[in-house]
Amino acid sequence: MKAIDILTREHGLILRALEVLSQAQKQIEKNQPPPKAFFDKALVFLRGFADQFHHFKEEYLMFGLLALKKGDAFDGPIGGLRFQHERCRACIDGISNSLTGYADGDDIATTTLLENLAAYISLLRRHIYEEDHTFFKMVEKELSREEEDILLMQFNKEDEKMGDQNFYDQNRQRVDEMETYLRREDTDDRRL
Repeated sequence: MKAIDILTREHGLILRALEVLSQAQKQIEKNQPPPKAFFDKALVFLRGFADQFHHFKEEYLMFGLLALKKGDAFDGPIGGLRFQHERCRACIDGISNSLTGYADGDDIATTTLLENLAAYISLLRRHIYEEDHTFFKMVEKELSREEEDILLMQFNKEDEKMGDQNFYDQNRQRVDEMETYLRREDTDDRRL
């Protein structure tokens, strides 16, 4: 397996979570809001897996290697991708900051939640598409076999720090649990 394959696999799980978030957004728009616990679980996934785990590999390991190898030749694409990561972090903070009011039925908080959800989902889907279909292909052309092996070794070390396959499986289960919240049939005061 190559380092890019690992990132692409992680993208698959993140895209699945985005689909679940999109379903939650639609439920809120239909006045069938998921419980706050759904978003609490989603935030653990978004912060822990998507940002701190996955984006760390991209920003600090892959981007760092490219900067060492190519100097400023990748500054434009890397700068754009880093900016998108920062915007995603801002949306996560917006989601988090709106949850107490959302749980209380506050319309302003609910609107803020919807705005940040919509922006996050759209931005991260586009970001993943750009990486999978353009950026990763550029990276694969630039890295030698030895550099690819170094990057893979670094990714494997990060995976081991988090518990290797167990961490991935825990987060896949977290997304499964998010889906379960949306399938629950009781709609009595669902925000709590």
